[in-house]
This record gives sequence, structure tokens and C-alpha cells, in this order.
Amino acid sequence: MNLYQKDLPDSEYFEELLSSISPLVTLDEHNRILYVNEPFIDQFPYCKTHKVEGSRFFDVVRLNRAEKEKFLRNVQMSRTERVQNCEFKTGTKIFGYTMFLFSGNTGIILKDITETKKLQKKVSNLHSRLLELQEKERQRLARELHDGVGQIVLAAKLNFISYQNDPIKFKDRFQTGMSLIDRASQELREIYKDLYPSTLSELGLETAIRSFVRDFLELKNTNASLNIHLSEKLPMIIEVNLFRIIQEVITNIVKHANATKVVLNLNHKKNIIHLMIKDDGIGFDESKARLKKDSFGLENIRRRIDDLDGNLVINSVPGKGTAYEIQIPLEKE
Repeated sequence: MNLYQKDLPDSEYFEELLSSISPLVTLDEHNRILYVNEPFIDQFPYCKTHKVEGSRFFDVVRLNRAEKEKFLRNVQMSRTERVQNCEFKTGTKIFGYTMFLFSGNTGIILKDITETKKLQKKVSNLHSRLLELQEKERQRLARELHDGVGQIVLAAKLNFISYQNDPIKFKDRFQTGMSLIDRASQELREIYKDLYPSTLSELGLETAIRSFVRDFLELKNTNASLNIHLSEKLPMIIEVNLFRIIQEVITNIVKHANATKVVLNLNHKKNIIHLMIKDDGIGFDESKARLKKDSFGLENIRRRIDDLDGNLVINSVPGKGTAYEIQIPLEKE
């Protein structure tokens, strides 16, 4: 007769009820097991080969010294109050548990939270990565402002001071200062454009793409063939990420490919956006590119595509150019 049969008239019903809930174990004052249900037996291999009732809890559930001491403190605490939201690690699994006083003994309800903890760690890592990216972006903007706008404004100020001290002798300095202010204003517009392209909201995705690709490829005298066929406006989150993906790819081509021609095709069919960007440059070995410190752009492309539940295929052969083929669903699964 087990612990419950002497206390309850309908013990079979109670046993069935206990077997349908989370893993459950009751311990006596010496931490020996009085009762376990089927879910508990399924979680711990020891129960398959040994008689569980009467066994010491720590023979069944293996804990390191620190985990064991914390567990025992919680057992003592459970004599006077319910102990909740605790956890321990045994082997590769992590369990959350609640302790409570039951007929003078310690009742413990367990829950396998291994996958939950893994997800929490992923979220934590992503959050850390986001903070790292934000800090890098702040540093980049600080450099842009200091090295670009800051120096130009300082030069303008010096010209205005000279003019103020002797307007006749330095009459040309005023116009020079005004020209520098115009230049600083243009620098600020370029920084803003890099943060969020105004053409994207004002004129739409196609115009923003054509403007960026044309202006950027001119730096390397690279010819561009753009075929864009979008019959309807896309969701803003997709438009912004598409534009950023294209920016990253084109930037990689200009910096590394030594290409003379770039082809960009963008369309959508059956709720799938298709983007293909191909160059006739020097190509690269993708597996080696992943290991380079400057491969952040490529990883950023992958991250944006993953966020949209999309797919990226890169076909590149050293000396024969590179093709980026991207598919993005209009509706995320």
C-alpha cells in the first residue's frame, strides 16, 4: 500500500490523476523517496532499473555539490512555505520545480525546461549582439560626425572668425565659410540617407534602388542593368530590408569584386519576391569568406534574409563572378 492508499478512498482514481500531470515525487524527512508518478519515472533512467520507493533522492537525481546544497536548503524552507520558481541541472537537462508540504512530507513537482533555457540563451545572445551592433553604429556615426561634419564646421568657423576680425582684408573668407556650411549640410544629408533612405518613403523602393545602384556603381565605372518589376507596394519591413540587402551586396561588389558589369533582377510571383544580383568580377570562395574579419556584410545579409523567413543561395567561382539569388515570402510563416 503506498502513501496515498491509506489516506484516500478512491486510490486508483488518484493514481491515474497523478500519472497524467507533471513529474511528481514525495520525500520523507531523510530525503528518501516515498512516491513517484509515471512522468517522473520516464524522466530519470535510474527508475527503470532500480526500486525507486525507499531510494535516496540524490541516487535518482544526480546533482553537483552546489546544486545539492541549494536543493536541500529549499527542502528545509518548504517545511514552512511553498518554494517556487527553482531549478536544477542534472546531466544535460534542466528542471524547474515547486516544493510544498504534503501530509508532513515534501512534495515536488518538476518540469523539464531544457528547451526553454536554450531559447532564453539564444534570446540573450541576440540581445547582446544587438547591443554590440548598436554600439558599433554609434561609434561609426561619431567618427562620421567628427571626421566629416565636425572638421568642416571648424573650418567654416575659422573663416568666419577671420572675416569678423578684418572684413576688408578677409572679404573672401565669408563666402568660403558659407560654402563650407553648405558642404557640412550635404554631409549631414548623406549620413541621414545612410540611416534611412528618404527616397524609399518619398518615391518608393524601385526609385531608391535605381538611385543607389547608379550613384554607387559610378564610383567604379561599373555598368549596371536593372530589371525591376513590382506590381504593388510591398510591406514597409520588406522594402527596408530589401533595400539594405541590395546596399550590402552592391557595396561588397564595389569593394571586392573588381566587376565591370552588374545585373539586378527584382520581381515577385505567387507571393514570393525574387531578387538576383550577378556580377562578372573575380568571385570568391564562400567558405573562406565566412572566416574573414570583413565578412560582416555577408553575415548581415544572411541575418536580414533569415528575419524575413527567406532563402539565400550564393554561386561564386574564383575568377568567374558571383550570383546572389534571394527569395523572400510576402507572408511570413
